[in-house]
Amino acid sequence: MTENAILQERQGNALVLTLNDPARLNPIGAGTRQALSDALQEAEADPTLRAIILTGAGGNFSSGGDISSMDAPQRLKRINFEHVKHLANQVTGASVPVIAAVEGWAAGAGLALAMLCDTVIASKSARFMSAFPKIGLMPDYGLLGSLPARVGQARARQIMLYAKPVSAEDGHTYGMVDMLCEDGETVAEALKLAEHINTLAPGALRAIKAFDSGRLDRAIDYERDVQPALLDSENAKEGRAAFFEKRPPNFKSV
Repeated sequence: MTENAILQERQGNALVLTLNDPARLNPIGAGTRQALSDALQEAEADPTLRAIILTGAGGNFSSGGDISSMDAPQRLKRINFEHVKHLANQVTGASVPVIAAVEGWAAGAGLALAMLCDTVIASKSARFMSAFPKIGLMPDYGLLGSLPARVGQARARQIMLYAKPVSAEDGHTYGMVDMLCEDGETVAEALKLAEHINTLAPGALRAIKAFDSGRLDRAIDYERDVQPALLDSENAKEGRAAFFEKRPPNFKSV
């Protein structure tokens, strides 16, 4: 899905970007990734913009990567990771704060996208999961770097290794979530924060963000080197088949 993959709506000083494939819980495939990258590039050219809000349509943030597109040739997989790196750096290096408004599920690449943002606002019923091992993969979209930066190395290791859901309340305790709110109110709360940003000096915010930009390059370079081989593995193929057949995977010990 590429047409209308990302909805854009200007609200005051903020741009709301909405992942728009609710029937599939807003997976992040190549088309969606490119549409989001294009929207972020356009946003950087707008001097009146003070905040960017990322959210998902239909009551979920994102279910993660588009599993149906994970059987591309090895060469294309490595090229795709260059696009992933570019998008991650666009989010972390944006000249204005980027706020994730998370309702429902933020899993896999959806979790990773949220963790790239400066601020994560989650509804009380939101759920987070680093689901990659369930389909035979390692975390990507910089999660190996972004999650430990938020919750610490030990906690991040538990979340990434065992692929168990994390409630919004626990996520708030751990540091994955910066603000909790009632269901359906995350975008409204994000817009309130965007209004507060009007009281702050843009140059000062850019300076703070610039110091931290580029910190994920090492993590994403590692993903680019390792993940394509995992994507081609028998266990990843089994993981994808199990996902579509709605059954537990039968992984081999290789």
